[in-house]
Amino acid sequence: MRCARIRMIEPPQKMTWALAIATKDRMDVLKRCVECALDQTWPPSEIVVADASSDWEDHGQEIRAIVGEKMPGLPVAYEKGTAPSLTVQRNQAAGLASADILFMIDDDSLMHDTCAEEIMKVYEADTEARIAGVQAFESPHLPGRVPQGGQKEKGTDTAGIRKKHPLLRWFFQKALMMEKTEVFLPYDGAYPEHLLPDGLKDFKLNPVKLFGGFRMTYRRNAVLASPFDPTLRYYCPGEDLDGSYRISRLGMLVTAYRAKLHHFTSAEGRLNRHQVALLWSLNQAVLLRRHAPDQAWAKARYWRHMAHRIAIDFVKDLGKRRFSLPQMRGSLAAWRRAGEVFAMTPEALETWYPQAQEKIVKGGR
Repeated sequence: MRCARIRMIEPPQKMTWALAIATKDRMDVLKRCVECALDQTWPPSEIVVADASSDWEDHGQEIRAIVGEKMPGLPVAYEKGTAPSLTVQRNQAAGLASADILFMIDDDSLMHDTCAEEIMKVYEADTEARIAGVQAFESPHLPGRVPQGGQKEKGTDTAGIRKKHPLLRWFFQKALMMEKTEVFLPYDGAYPEHLLPDGLKDFKLNPVKLFGGFRMTYRRNAVLASPFDPTLRYYCPGEDLDGSYRISRLGMLVTAYRAKLHHFTSAEGRLNRHQVALLWSLNQAVLLRRHAPDQAWAKARYWRHMAHRIAIDFVKDLGKRRFSLPQMRGSLAAWRRAGEVFAMTPEALETWYPQAQEKIVKGGR
């Protein structure tokens, strides 16, 4: 994984990008992430990290040493995370950066060496700045590993399957809610509609409605104008969907298929299935209360959505032989507490919900 060659800082391109990372206690994968960023054919103009680890200063020294070896003189901003929270740290990193584009990928996301170049070419070609975000294409291959002949990238057959099996696609997307656009409730009742700029017709792009957090990049001014919601503090399922949806109000989101990135998915401690289901659905209630302009619609839509969610989770639990029904019970617990959420003001939720999240994460109610 480590590249031996040293790269001197090159003359700046017309647009610049920063690696803007939120991390905590995952130094091994963070180093690999930074090394891949430094090995890009279009190199970064700065490295920015918000680290909530207790030994963040030691981590910062290691990262600066890596940067100093591979790209001497490249600016590095490595600061202690103001809170152990993905949303808070993402916003902190965005505020520390100065580049035009923020690569806000996960600390275990490993870019192939042309990933940044393919993404930056899209932003540069978008002369009217109508695209607010570009996400990379997830590759099953580690950077530097060449697939054997005939091996296909993950996801390349998706379009064909959809065309051949529309009923199956409907069942998985709608009935089982296995698409991001089905599990996430857009605050305006629908997703924004954008047209791909003419100057980008020849790029291999796919307009999308939501981003996955491990591969997202945005214009920095879009993130500053619509920051990640810090109310989601201790466990943040859906924070990437919320952030990308609100940014999509400002401009188009696209996937760049030529920009390859491998998600390493580093092993880490996980919450149990009941806690995850509870937090996922309760997060949605909080986000609707904070960001939906029509609150009467938001409450009604949430109740309908949760009735569907609870039924699906019941079927999934039984199908997986989880006879204690942890996922269904988690969604049901969220449904019971949602009334309390909708009764609060958005401002009151900023204090109450982080405390409620902490109790859930620690095993309370």
